[in-house]
Amino acid sequence: MSIYSYLIYFGPVFLLMIAAEYFVGRARGQSLYTKGDTLASISIAVVQRVISMLPLSLVPLATLYAFENYRLFELEVTDWWYWPALFLAFEFAYYWYHRLSHEIRWLWATHSVHHSIEEMNILAAYRFGWTGWLSMGSLIFLPLSLLGFSPVYVALMFALNLMYQSWLHTNLIPKLGWVEGILNTPSAHRVHHAVNPKYLDRNHGGVLMIYDRLFGTYQPEDADEPCKYGLVKPVGSFNPIRIALHEWINIFRDLRANSVRHWPGFLFGPPGWQPDGQGQTAKVIRAQAQSASAKVASKAPPVESLEAQQV
Repeated sequence: MSIYSYLIYFGPVFLLMIAAEYFVGRARGQSLYTKGDTLASISIAVVQRVISMLPLSLVPLATLYAFENYRLFELEVTDWWYWPALFLAFEFAYYWYHRLSHEIRWLWATHSVHHSIEEMNILAAYRFGWTGWLSMGSLIFLPLSLLGFSPVYVALMFALNLMYQSWLHTNLIPKLGWVEGILNTPSAHRVHHAVNPKYLDRNHGGVLMIYDRLFGTYQPEDADEPCKYGLVKPVGSFNPIRIALHEWINIFRDLRANSVRHWPGFLFGPPGWQPDGQGQTAKVIRAQAQSASAKVASKAPPVESLEAQQV
């Protein structure tokens, strides 16, 4: 059974969540679902569901099974610590899977589909890329099989993780107090989907934020800086095929236009990478924004001067 096969059982709950969000948003005078993005999300989700029924979609799970034969430990699911250990180990693997899906263009080509939506709503939670079988980001979970965790339970944990994240895709729920920075919340996930320089490529955890805090990628939502959603370079289309394949097309164009010796950078470097080092990667964008802020701050008159002028 594939990860997406598990998710089908969550369908009724997911639909109820969408309906609740729509009517609550409408009652508050907020338009959370626009026609173009909504139809695109539905189309992408339907095609993803069809793809998940093809034998090709079982390649990631089959790979986990293959490596299970080389497991280092015989872990028993009946041991009391099995599920807590699997949860923490999976969260660690998921953090790196998610983070690398932003930092390696080959993986970003699939994951960017999820980030292409320019509005934040629960429907976006099922806006999955179609090419996971090609990018094979699931290889990051192989150590879990090598440690002795059953591939079936790893896939189940993945599905439960995605189910949890579904309610995070909303603007209706504010910050949740003391759990911020511990659990992944709607506020933390809004930051993850934002393209503001200070928010870019932050908050990669699934259920927990502890690994983001540990590895320096945690960023709380700033009330003075509203989140702007979408991609640094928007797709500019609601065509689901264009959305699903746009980054692969961009990669192909970059390969055609550049020397073979630069191909590894275009394929496996960060999104936006350029041979001259001046590409608009997340790191460069963040550095440029910080530099611009520093220049503005340096030109501002000191507080003492302002007080003197007022006197």
